[in-house]
Amino acid sequence: MTVTKRADYLVGGFRISIGSNSNTPGPRTHIVNFIEALQIAGIEVTLTLASSLPFLGRFARVRQSDYGGVSNAKIRIADAIRIGAGLWSGLCTFVRTARSPRPHFIYERAAVLQSLTSFHRWKHATIRVVEANGILSRETAHDRKVLRAEKLAALIERHVLRRADLVISVSRPLAEEIVRFAAVDPSKILVLPNGVRKSLTLVPRSPRSPGRVVIGFVGSVVAWQHLDVFLAAVKACREQILRETGARIAVEIVGEGGDLERLQSLSREEGWENVAFLGRLSHAEAVERIATWHVGFAGHTKSSSSEMYHSPLKIYEYAALGLSVVCTPSGDAAALKSSGSDVHIFTDWTALPDALRAALLRATSNDEARIRTQRESVGEHHSWDARVEEFLARLAHVTRSRSASRRRKPIDLAAL
Repeated sequence: MTVTKRADYLVGGFRISIGSNSNTPGPRTHIVNFIEALQIAGIEVTLTLASSLPFLGRFARVRQSDYGGVSNAKIRIADAIRIGAGLWSGLCTFVRTARSPRPHFIYERAAVLQSLTSFHRWKHATIRVVEANGILSRETAHDRKVLRAEKLAALIERHVLRRADLVISVSRPLAEEIVRFAAVDPSKILVLPNGVRKSLTLVPRSPRSPGRVVIGFVGSVVAWQHLDVFLAAVKACREQILRETGARIAVEIVGEGGDLERLQSLSREEGWENVAFLGRLSHAEAVERIATWHVGFAGHTKSSSSEMYHSPLKIYEYAALGLSVVCTPSGDAAALKSSGSDVHIFTDWTALPDALRAALLRATSNDEARIRTQRESVGEHHSWDARVEEFLARLAHVTRSRSASRRRKPIDLAAL
């Protein structure tokens, strides 16, 4: 008889939801697609979202732009509320798992001031996996500037990472940061970047309007994306592209965040032409919009970290939809480029106009055979199915090692 493996998937981020109109589209995309890939692999997944627990749903309605200009006093009050909400969500997790069967593994997406696995009924009897997307206590305190209880948050975050049997890091630089931050054994860390749903590579590309080329951005409109520099670079190469291709550049920005109002004001002051701020869209609406673009932009850079350690999900989606990609350096960009995607990596902001020009010239060549090959390669090498396959292989190794270690454990004669 085949035994179905079970997993408890815990998401402690209070703002994270997975509905179509989620205010956290990046985490939503990762969670939904990773769970779907687990289920395809035969894993029965039970999902617990902190935002779905009693009395905590209001957190999911908070938008990132709501944090702009919040006073220190309000941040301290928010810290106290989050600490209380963390204890409540932990209690709810214990109640939910107290009578549930033992899962084959617990998978927790790390969050600020949260340690849901610590309250799980089966935490000592199964494999504990933690997914890290950053050093969250530091990011929230210094980049987003919405945390004052940083020492407590860091203490909890280190506890979560050290207790894990396996830590999933979205990049090699982040894995190195985790070792320095929490003194985690490097052998316990699996580098598993973001991926893309295979079906995205089959989404029809919308007909391109002659004489118009569109560069787009989708994601959080925040300072470390450097969208002001991006828009200035577009302006710098606009006339040259018109002369070389006969096409006028249009820019579309999908998303919201703390830098949106400043960027809109700057756009008016600088006279940036054909720039549309589309606000937050559902994932389906965003995909439909991206499918009309020629080029996708991603400007992630390091913030409070020693180097950029994020795994930009958007560049996988750009490539899967057949776009040329202009982005800052990352392991993800290098991997996409090596597998055949049209990726233009710039290492210096002064080189951005040249990277944009090269991408625009390539994108307007209308080489459908190249684009089709690119999309097929993305689906083959960077799908969530491939990521989960790698994860489950490593999980099996951890499980065998844990079982062997327990069998070798010496008998404590004093306890007899």
